[in-house]
Amino acid sequence: MLKKIFVVLIIGIVVFVVARQFGSKTTSKKPSVDITNKENSQQNKKPILGIHYRMIDKKTADQNSLIEGAYITQIVKDTPAEKNNLQEEDIITKVDNIKINSGDKEFLSQLISKKKLGDQIDIEIWRNKEIKNILITLD
Repeated sequence: MLKKIFVVLIIGIVVFVVARQFGSKTTSKKPSVDITNKENSQQNKKPILGIHYRMIDKKTADQNSLIEGAYITQIVKDTPAEKNNLQEEDIITKVDNIKINSGDKEFLSQLISKKKLGDQIDIEIWRNKEIKNILITLD
């Protein structure tokens, strides 16, 4: 009995591996993205800052002795954020003197997406209860 189960498992694994090698689309419904696509020229690329963040509203900020803004949860490697020493737990309060709207979780992303590659942005952050400004060139 155990031998039959083992054989069935091995056959299932082999079928899965073969299906994956030949591009079976039954294993995933998400489209893949080819980040090495050479047709995507510099002018088609959108600038990125390179962070993951959560918005902190006024109520949450008051309850936790923080400040309103975009709370950085993760820094993406080899991005302008990492190159310019943004850190996890920094809170972005302004971009180019525009206050980050805590009511709209996409506000920061929309501000960045309106920029061009090579643009410089002035980011105001709150780190260790102090305000700092960092000038960042977008890639």
